Amino acid sequence: MKYILSILLSLSVALVACSHNASETEGEAGETMKKVSSVNELTNAIASAQPGDVIGLNDGVYQDIKLVVTNSGTKDQNIIIKAINPGKAFFSGDVKVELRGEYITLDGIYFKDGARNTKEWKSHGPGLVAMYGSHNRVTNCAFHCFDQANSAYITTSLTEEGKVPQYCRIDHCSFTEKITFDQVINLNNTPKKSEEGEPGIPMYHRIDHCFFANPQKPGNAGGGIRVGYWRKDFGRCLVDSNLFMRQDSEAEIITSKSMENVYYANTYLNCQGTMNFRHGDKQVAINNFYIGNDKKYGYGGMFVWGSNHIIASNYFELPTTREGRGSGALYLNPGAEGREHALAFNILVANNLFANNNGYSVHFNPLYDRRVDWCEEKNYKFELPRDIQFRGNVFYNDNQGRYTFMKDDHPGDKGMIWNSNLAYGSKLGITKPSGINTDKFKLNRNTDGIFTSNHRVNVTQGVYNIEGIDLDIPAKVNAGIVGKPLSWENVGPDWLKEIPGTYAVTGELAPDVQVKFDEVTAIRKKK
Repeated sequence: MKYILSILLSLSVALVACSHNASETEGEAGETMKKVSSVNELTNAIASAQPGDVIGLNDGVYQDIKLVVTNSGTKDQNIIIKAINPGKAFFSGDVKVELRGEYITLDGIYFKDGARNTKEWKSHGPGLVAMYGSHNRVTNCAFHCFDQANSAYITTSLTEEGKVPQYCRIDHCSFTEKITFDQVINLNNTPKKSEEGEPGIPMYHRIDHCFFANPQKPGNAGGGIRVGYWRKDFGRCLVDSNLFMRQDSEAEIITSKSMENVYYANTYLNCQGTMNFRHGDKQVAINNFYIGNDKKYGYGGMFVWGSNHIIASNYFELPTTREGRGSGALYLNPGAEGREHALAFNILVANNLFANNNGYSVHFNPLYDRRVDWCEEKNYKFELPRDIQFRGNVFYNDNQGRYTFMKDDHPGDKGMIWNSNLAYGSKLGITKPSGINTDKFKLNRNTDGIFTSNHRVNVTQGVYNIEGIDLDIPAKVNAGIVGKPLSWENVGPDWLKEIPGTYAVTGELAPDVQVKFDEVTAIRKKK
């Protein structure tokens, strides 16, 4: 359990690292640890690091550190760079971290009080921590309101020769109050968006047990995570067991821009954006919780472009929704097949629970006028979402809101399949198909505060596994909703006892942080 961090502890960890010689001591599990206390000592230790070496950082501030690791570990013997006391080794000032070797682990570092040169960093470039090598890991680290330079906090980045890193992991980290532009995390397998050429190779990265809480920025500012650049590229990344709490950076909490990614067991709490299948077909969202516990802002669920997706065993309960997007929980995009604003079609929507959404449970024509205009401008064929299987879903409302369960302003035969769905408490909003039972029923909340239902169906059509991702997707689809929404205690670094800053809880920045934020956005507007 995470306990309250004392003021004395906060003061003690802020001391600058002493400069005495590196020493070797016996670490955990009999490992030999080389202890360092200064930037120079750490740089020298890295230069001679061999597989299995553990470099321990004593408490203090490692100011203006440029940590470039070119040595490699092995599968069984990583090179480990870690804080001896997690959270008490700070990377501050003009920082850059590049993991260019393989099998390197960065553990327990606190990134804060940064001061990078804003002219040397840009969106869609390398991150504050850039992983160029495969099989690298960033774990148990915290990134808080680092500085005013526009970049991601973490990227997987192609080398100068174009080599794509694979099998990296980002886990048990915290990302809070990022006031700059670009995503928090970018996973890349191409240098930029390209509709031509060979598809980007599968990445096989994993992001898990992390915490995201970042303020809203104007425009297309960069959300929580971007996976790839374009629909023809392969992702095959697993994003699971993360808590997005007021992850508001832009309209896209996650922008999934590649094929065959899996989003499993995440919680989206009070987020003003949506989790987006933006580019790329054959993506999976299973057992996620899209919820709100206040009405401070309008909150979102999922926005889906493309085809052959699985959206199953998810829980949607939003006390407010986003009017600018169409006030929905699940949006299915109208558009042109296989294009920038790709039509949503041939999708499985199964065993989901939509409860007490203050908006439409499913919106079939969001942003309709904009999509029509765009298709006309590009001379593309415009279509409405079609050929979607709705199986075993539950639509429930016990407060008789003003919204219907479905929003479909253009009814007609679109090849929809409705099988064994339940709906009660609001009007359907569509002509009732035989596959929706509207008989009265009542759902109750469990001790975790969420509605529960035993209703689900066994699905055999439209389910599949993803090569390289160790998850039995058909079994998860058919198991229905399992578990409960994640909380702060379930994610992030185990040493970080309180959520940093104010935004995650209040939806507002502290005055001093707001001043810095305003400075960043003012510069952006001038450009």
